[in-house]
Amino acid sequence: MPRSSRGPKSRKFSLVMGGLLIGGLGQAAFGQTPPLPDPAVPPAANSEANPTREAQLEERIHQLEGMVKQLANQVNTLSEPAQPGPAVGVYDPNGTPGVGPGLTSGGTPASGGDTGPPGATAAPSAMGGVSAPGQSNPPAPAPSARFNSPATLDNFPGKVKFGPGFEIRADNDEYILQFHNLTQFDYRGFEQGGQVNVRNTFLFPRQWFMFSGRVSKQFGYFVSFANGFDSFSLLDVFADIDYSPKLRIRAGRFKTPFTYEFFVEPIQGLTVPERSIFFNNFALNRDDGVMAFGRLFGQKLDYAGGIFNGTRNGLIDADNSKDVAGFLNYRPFDEWKDTALENFNIGGSFYAGQQEHAPIPQVLRTIVPTTGNSVAGIPFLAFNTNVRESGFRAFWDLHAAWYYKQLAVVGEWGSGASQYATTVNLRDRDRIGVQSFYAQASYLLTGETRGNIGLVKPIHPFNPTKGNFGTGAIEPFARFEYMDVSNNVFSQGLADPNLWSNRVWMNWVGVNWHLTQYVKVYLAWNHAEFGNPVLFNTSPVARKQLTSDEFMLRFQLYF
Repeated sequence: MPRSSRGPKSRKFSLVMGGLLIGGLGQAAFGQTPPLPDPAVPPAANSEANPTREAQLEERIHQLEGMVKQLANQVNTLSEPAQPGPAVGVYDPNGTPGVGPGLTSGGTPASGGDTGPPGATAAPSAMGGVSAPGQSNPPAPAPSARFNSPATLDNFPGKVKFGPGFEIRADNDEYILQFHNLTQFDYRGFEQGGQVNVRNTFLFPRQWFMFSGRVSKQFGYFVSFANGFDSFSLLDVFADIDYSPKLRIRAGRFKTPFTYEFFVEPIQGLTVPERSIFFNNFALNRDDGVMAFGRLFGQKLDYAGGIFNGTRNGLIDADNSKDVAGFLNYRPFDEWKDTALENFNIGGSFYAGQQEHAPIPQVLRTIVPTTGNSVAGIPFLAFNTNVRESGFRAFWDLHAAWYYKQLAVVGEWGSGASQYATTVNLRDRDRIGVQSFYAQASYLLTGETRGNIGLVKPIHPFNPTKGNFGTGAIEPFARFEYMDVSNNVFSQGLADPNLWSNRVWMNWVGVNWHLTQYVKVYLAWNHAEFGNPVLFNTSPVARKQLTSDEFMLRFQLYF
């Protein structure tokens, strides 16, 4: 039995026996020999031979010397300090799988704890135990199933699969980890060459790395990182509490519940490559906050509402006030299966709050999301450098979306107002109103059907080889949009009417080619027309343009 398993009773017994042996040795040393065989007993009963008295004494002395050496070794052993070893229930990286410390020979956890994951590292603790894997400071004492803290580690078997994304899932479905990737690579070229604000360029508008899953069925998480144009940043990070589909809670940084095109339509599934001009310049985009959301009335009504920093596409609030935002989407004919109205949606959204900071964005552009890189969108309205958003703002949006067989039609009307002031007199605030709308449609020529905006799975994925030929899914699209910013943005000295326009019309025409459900190609052209000529170039002299034409080719990979 290993020394670590000796109890106090076994040690006491050994010491008593050692004492008796020492006593016997002392008697021999001082001339008090142990009793010899009784001469009255026949020799055959005492030994096979009949040794002399001197020979018997010599033999007994040799026996005592051997016992003394054995006793000395045992005393030395008991006096050594205990050696640190793996605590019960903690994974030992040097143990044998299935028979290591904390495991029985059958590979099941021994009483007192359970094991950590294979390959985990273990650090010695100050109390002679081993720290739990993943903990920076070794706990003392080590985790034990006898206590609730520090917690022993769960160890559940699982499986790996592809779809959706790369997924690791525990066999009990309580724990999930998924990895997703979005890559968009564009060529963007402009008919009006020589512009100072934009370039003909290849670029990456989006490269996202997404990790999602749950740590029990009620607690989910999502973390994503994004490279956009020429910057790398945290995109989303939030946790979900989900005990009922009727009421869920989300906390962190995520998509705010404003506009149908943003809150419902995923970027990888858009029929038009970029979102509307109203969303790009006046929506909250992503923000930090807490939101309640869910589905009611037999899954017909989606709702969401929350409180947010109110800094458009920001990570930290630009002032002390907070914004509120809400969203509703209703499918009144959801139970009418296989009819033209089954996938009809109607609803609206809003956000409002008090602001006190520089305008975000400072420059309004055609197709660049809030705070996006200036190289990819035409500027049409820039606030003067001494302008601040100062006071109350509120924006709202109404939407309708209809999907029937191969057809998808979506439209939204956005409106609202925000107060602005100049640093010369922050108390003199001006209300600037905004009106905007868009309507878009797409049609899958190759027969695939839609129930919503999202990824398309081609009936015949693209394959040019003989015998396996497939075209993929082909989907032409078009969108018209308009935005009008109140004329007092000029009359109140917030922007220069000689350089910018407060109205813009945009047309999109193009085709989506879904090679597979993971690979997609956009071919698009957008034409923008401004209410006033806008600054085109400043060198060698100021030049303006009334229109802008952009050609876009995008390759997208998503899984």
